[in-house]
Amino acid sequence: MTRSHIGALGAVSLPARPWLPVLLAAGLLPWAAVAQAPAGRPPPPRYLGAMQEELARVGLDPFCEAEGTTRARCSVRHVSDDGRRELVLHADYSDESDTVYLHVPRVAVAPPEDEATALVLRRTAELNWRMLTTKVEWNPSDGEVRISAVLHTDSNFDRRAFRNLVRTVLRQAERYGPELRRLAASSDELTPGD
Repeated sequence: MTRSHIGALGAVSLPARPWLPVLLAAGLLPWAAVAQAPAGRPPPPRYLGAMQEELARVGLDPFCEAEGTTRARCSVRHVSDDGRRELVLHADYSDESDTVYLHVPRVAVAPPEDEATALVLRRTAELNWRMLTTKVEWNPSDGEVRISAVLHTDSNFDRRAFRNLVRTVLRQAERYGPELRRLAASSDELTPGD
């Protein structure tokens, strides 16, 4: 008799209880595969636990929640190195697209109608040309500028790569956020005075 469970390795068919200790001791079955979802609840998304563990491992205090059985979001707050700004980082995991999308929202706001938006977009293009793992995104509907990165999870969840991307996205937001905000605020300087 077996039962199916979603664990660290995905869907795992578990043997009857008498064999569990033997398989666990031999390392043939991960402990996470044995954990049961609370009665009446669907199992959490495959890599939600790993995301929580790795965010905590880099010294962040994550708030995570499942959005169904295939999607999850973890959010963390981080105070910038200079102590002037609190950054929020979101990690959106999807089993459907096999990705973790990391982003720091609203590092700047550059509404499409502002004169300074052209300067922000030019700097965004320059940064995207130079940056290897992260990118700067602009939403024309509300002017939000964010720093983001994507981790592909189609073959596995690379914990080290995830930690490095978290650090990199936060570091890039700290480094380029003030500059992008200054550029976005420069529309007053571009308007001819009376």
